[in-house]
Amino acid sequence: MPFHIEEVTSEVTVIDGDLPLTAAQVEKLVKLICRRLEEKGRDAVLAHEASAIRRHVAPPLRIGD
Repeated sequence: MPFHIEEVTSEVTVIDGDLPLTAAQVEKLVKLICRRLEEKGRDAVLAHEASAIRRHVAPPLRIGD
């Protein structure tokens, strides 16, 4: 089904019925997506922690004691 938006034209194919993937392929895809989302969440937390301003100071470092 072609559609036109100003100067952009794209062709979209719609498949009726079952997905063209097996149940195992769908499960593998879902696991991959979940893993990527977890990684992005972890990266966001680490980036926030790395750039956070802390309101406390570390105890003085004693050298030679």
